[in-house]
Amino acid sequence: MRICVVSYHSSPLEPVGSGKSGGMSIVLRSLYQRLARFANVDIFVHGHELITKMGQRIRVIQMQKPQAHAFSEGILNYHTIRGYDLVHTHYWLSGIIGLQLKQLLKIPWLHTLHTVEVLKTIPKDKTRIGIEEEIIRSCDLVVSPTEQEARAIKALYPDAKAIAVPHGVDTWQFRPSQDGHKNILFVGRIDPIKGIHLLIDALRFVKQDINLTVVGGPSKGAGNFDEIKTYAAGLPVDFVGQVRHEELADYYKEAAMLVVPSFYESFGLVGLEAMASARPVIGFLHTGLRETVSDEAGVLVKIGVRNLARAIEGLARDNQLRHRLGNSGRRKALLYDWSNIAHKYKDIYEKIIQE
Repeated sequence: MRICVVSYHSSPLEPVGSGKSGGMSIVLRSLYQRLARFANVDIFVHGHELITKMGQRIRVIQMQKPQAHAFSEGILNYHTIRGYDLVHTHYWLSGIIGLQLKQLLKIPWLHTLHTVEVLKTIPKDKTRIGIEEEIIRSCDLVVSPTEQEARAIKALYPDAKAIAVPHGVDTWQFRPSQDGHKNILFVGRIDPIKGIHLLIDALRFVKQDINLTVVGGPSKGAGNFDEIKTYAAGLPVDFVGQVRHEELADYYKEAAMLVVPSFYESFGLVGLEAMASARPVIGFLHTGLRETVSDEAGVLVKIGVRNLARAIEGLARDNQLRHRLGNSGRRKALLYDWSNIAHKYKDIYEKIIQE
């Protein structure tokens, strides 16, 4: 099996936690390194003309072609040599290239949106909504990370074929350890959609003696990062900045809980990492955390600063509840180990190729 992966927006080689690089880079790296046990994988990204081997059967191919048509032609050149069995595009910018490839290649096309513009609870980009609609209607299969998202896509576009396959987690890298007691953790890019300011506001209402560690770099320039640090002045908040994903497990070990205050979260990869680390998760009910975390591994509340504060206080003072939710989360996270998820994708890929 020969797989062509297109990720124009994000590279599995990029360090995560700032700029445009986040959970998607982790998904690409983790999933396809494991799938390379069963297939030859080429991942096409935008960048300087360079080919990097990530393993014996997996390559990252950077192409410096800013236009979708030229990028598609570049992939076509590789296809004439490699003979790909399917294309899987990730994110809407790659979906534009997928629309071009559909005209050039006669092989199955799968698409993962990662975030769906029309489903966001913040102001939406109408141009992007239109493009994503065309992608959904044109591809052979939409792969969503949650049942909630797959159902929403099928409700909006009844003719679309959409299935749910969750993202995964490395349950060896993220493992249980002694409770970090009074430390709260936030992991993510410093971006308005991630809701870090809601968490800072919630801290003003928390009467427990707690500390917040913020791991992640700026997404929209240093100015936004500096504004958030100024906004948190006088509160027990430690801004660590960007850290390597390989070092992230240490921060979960030192935490009592993870808070994910995002306005929109299609899946919430950090929630799964916290669960694997036996740490309870606090977040909002309307997000993708509802499926991964649910009430088995954390406390999900209606969006609001006071609700967030009450959830933090409740877990901070109840050691037994923290441990019960943490242990339950660990058991659930084992089902999401990346090896299990890779086998699901293997079965899906083989089936769609045979069709």
